[in-house]
Amino acid sequence: MKVKGSVVITLNSGEKALILIAKNKSEQEKLYHHLSIDAYQFKNEISEEAPKIAYISAGYKSETNEIIWEDNYIPIPKWYDKN
Repeated sequence: MKVKGSVVITLNSGEKALILIAKNKSEQEKLYHHLSIDAYQFKNEISEEAPKIAYISAGYKSETNEIIWEDNYIPIPKWYDKN
């Protein structure tokens, strides 16, 4: 599972979400599953290094170069909740 890029989007609520871009839809589904179940250390590092990021998800680029992502966003723990 390789991440080919990333993009930060602003949700309608004003919160930021980090979308990790996978190679294709199949890899995107695997990546999303990994982020939702595992990746505890990764999510903790994001909470500390990029505290404005509230959510994370996975996506991929379609054949027309459009980024498609899972919009069931995974919350990132707030750095101050961990102390």
